[in-house]
Amino acid sequence: NGFGSPSSDLDMCLQLPPQTTLQNDEDKTGALAMAKLAELLEKGGMQNVDTGRLTARIPIIMFNCARPLATEGENPLMECDLSMQNPLAVLNTSLLLAYSRIHPVTRVLASIIKRWARARDINNPSKHTLSSYGYIIMLIHFLTYHRRTGTGTVTTVANPSGSNNTNAGTVIPLLPNLQWMDPNWLQSPLGTPYQELPQLPTNVIQHPLEPTAVVNTYFYHVADHASLNSLQQKFPSHDLSLSILLASFFRYYAYQFDFKRHVVSMHSTKGHGLVEREVKAEQHLWKVYSTTLAVEDPFETFYDVAHVLNGGNFHRLRNELALAYTKIVEAASGMGEPKSGMELIDWICEPVEH
Repeated sequence: NGFGSPSSDLDMCLQLPPQTTLQNDEDKTGALAMAKLAELLEKGGMQNVDTGRLTARIPIIMFNCARPLATEGENPLMECDLSMQNPLAVLNTSLLLAYSRIHPVTRVLASIIKRWARARDINNPSKHTLSSYGYIIMLIHFLTYHRRTGTGTVTTVANPSGSNNTNAGTVIPLLPNLQWMDPNWLQSPLGTPYQELPQLPTNVIQHPLEPTAVVNTYFYHVADHASLNSLQQKFPSHDLSLSILLASFFRYYAYQFDFKRHVVSMHSTKGHGLVEREVKAEQHLWKVYSTTLAVEDPFETFYDVAHVLNGGNFHRLRNELALAYTKIVEAASGMGEPKSGMELIDWICEPVEH
């Protein structure tokens, strides 16, 4: 999806041919078929084959595969996750890849944030902390919901009420919202006021697990180099400061974002403002009085990516966000020994002591 690293795991999806169904009508999720596949993987030489998540919402086989090009000092095994009949995962990967290609700032910020989350032990859903996917959504929300101020800093494109902070035409986010940006605006001359779609177009598919549910998977596809070049011209990154953006990301979620009222969503725009928690409660029965983080999936908008996060770990997450922001401010103000950029990142990403 464009946000990986040499140590990332490999996520794969096994799709059945069109008009093909599983022979066992009772195996609606494919868990039984996946269990047989796990046996074949083990016979084929895959290591540490784990079927513990076959009972999950989306059944997954986890296993390790040898890295043929691993060098000395690198982990010789690659962690792999395999799901079945999950077209939403493929579309989701395409969406994230499109965001990662627009400019390198997004990828660099993602790598730092993922390193920070792992080092601070707040990046493991099995321990009721947020997944890497959740942090990527938080980052994309931040970049698509913030704009330049003209003084080197950034601010939100809309006030909490949803009203624009400034003249609508001058509000251009740091990163385009690929689900809400007007494609016609992208073809307009530079300087044309930024335009969003009045309502989300539809590209509906059947939900792979819910027979009565459909999912709107529309987003602007970066289909060719011309489309990518247009996005890069309209959303340049040469004047963006990584240190300011990183500090602003930590400050936004540590101090500014109202978790009681709002949901982290890639559907937050300058025209619609932030997604309200009350709306999610009415539409999808989310907890309305919860004070913890809620992260909306960009396609399965009824699904809270942060549902694994418990209250104690949410408060620990906010403390870690505040601590990271404080370290950047201290370094910028000259407190303590001067630090280079890499030394500051190493300081922010110090492994947590248990």
